[in-house]
Amino acid sequence: MSDLRDRLRISAERLEEINQFLLDPANELINRFLEIVKKYGGPEEINRKATEARKLGNLKRRLKEINSPYLTDVEWLEDQAKKRAFISLNDYRRKVLGNEAHDVKFDKERAVTLEISALQFFPWLITEARYAIERRQLMPGRYIVAM
Repeated sequence: MSDLRDRLRISAERLEEINQFLLDPANELINRFLEIVKKYGGPEEINRKATEARKLGNLKRRLKEINSPYLTDVEWLEDQAKKRAFISLNDYRRKVLGNEAHDVKFDKERAVTLEISALQFFPWLITEARYAIERRQLMPGRYIVAM
């Protein structure tokens, strides 16, 4: 396995070539890219705007503005979370393992993360949430949304 891992190494020579490409003032591609970044306020401003746009209140406002059919589902999901309708991890462990649940050691470093790579999966997420609440089953508590 280490032989395969060694094949991932990027030599200092190759890294230098990449740096030369990126830092070359005559590189029109990078120059145009940097103009766009500057136009939108630089990396910090772009990241600040992205963080602001991801806030639930702003997302709900945008859904309302476009008359999205997902708004009611988002509000339902938010309401279920506030009501604590989802089974907790400890309650689920007790449900599955009974009295032995407290004897089992769980590795928190291996917590489940679900990646939703496109928003067309949102209806599936709502269906899964309803199913999990009804059957007292777990859903991942962390999501990566790639857009």
